[in-house]
Amino acid sequence: MFIHQIFIMRFTMNQMGRLKIIDFSLIILGVLAILLSFIAYYNGLRFFGISGILWFSYTALFLVGLGVATRNSYLIASQLTIILIPYIIWNIDFFYVFSTGNSLWGITNYFFEPRESLAQLISLQHIFIIPISLLAIYFIKLKRKDFWKFSVVQITVFFFLIRILGDVERNVNCAFQNCFQNFPISTSIYPLVWFLGYLTMIGLTTLLLTRIKIFKANKKTK
Repeated sequence: MFIHQIFIMRFTMNQMGRLKIIDFSLIILGVLAILLSFIAYYNGLRFFGISGILWFSYTALFLVGLGVATRNSYLIASQLTIILIPYIIWNIDFFYVFSTGNSLWGITNYFFEPRESLAQLISLQHIFIIPISLLAIYFIKLKRKDFWKFSVVQITVFFFLIRILGDVERNVNCAFQNCFQNFPISTSIYPLVWFLGYLTMIGLTTLLLTRIKIFKANKKTK
């Protein structure tokens, strides 16, 4: 019995040590993401004007970082619903161009043109922010399923702000015209297509996140 108690105590201490390491790692990753988001905001403001701070990727970088550092899965999931599918598409296009030297959908062609190193660094967050977000949710767990509401409000507010503050040339968040250069869409119906596209992606990603068992909170973590 005594040996069994010692074993349990050691196991508990090891578990606590492991959790502390995970918590510390999440805080570090979150803080780094937040710092990079500040750099991104600065860069966006410098090159795109006030509308440059409205890029979904910059806001996602900040809010995911904040969510990871504070163990807030609601914030992380709310951003994943907006960026997960676009980032997958971005990565497919990026690695195709990177490996073949040829354009695929024209989404990441800008990355392979002469640009400042700072801008390149910011763009690389498209590669690592999704794995960090999913890993964080795995450890933190989803405690709520209504994070999609935040996402819908966010894209709606950002869309109208961009249309007021931005322009076609900068085309922040593809709010003025399709970013797929090979698939033009009529400007008269584009706003409707834009909203339907994002609402569909938010719905599909929400369904995915809430159905994956390893992301769900058990009774002890709620």
